[in-house]
Amino acid sequence: MAERRGGAHSRREDRGAIIVEFAAMVPFMMLALALVWQVLLIGLTSMYASHGAAEAARQAAVTPDDMERIDEEARKRVLSPWDTPDVLTTSVVERDGARYARVTVVMPVFLPGTTGPWDITGEARVVTEVTPRDGVVEPPPGAQPSEPEEDDA
Repeated sequence: MAERRGGAHSRREDRGAIIVEFAAMVPFMMLALALVWQVLLIGLTSMYASHGAAEAARQAAVTPDDMERIDEEARKRVLSPWDTPDVLTTSVVERDGARYARVTVVMPVFLPGTTGPWDITGEARVVTEVTPRDGVVEPPPGAQPSEPEEDDA
């Protein structure tokens, strides 16, 4: 009989230990949850940057000189609060003879709407459909670059 009492008594002590161990693990579980949430925000921000760049490139192909319209189209693909002017910036850059639409989004820290020290940038190549006013013309994909014509005179 004494053995039974000892068994029941030790179970009561274990119950208290389990509660203490769970309480000790809660901060670590919350930290893991916060890290998973931050990784989710990084992925979402990256997705918005690439979608915005694709839309900006499409618009830049049609209206290469209208940056306001290009920026407006890029913001249509991005949800609030990622689409505000202090979080999202749009530009068209030229590199290696080609034009690219670049959308940069400030990475939120833990909550959307808060800005952090990191930026995530998405780029998409602009396939020119209309010649820009600055005169930069790129050949269509797969086409041979044309040689300048010489005068016979």
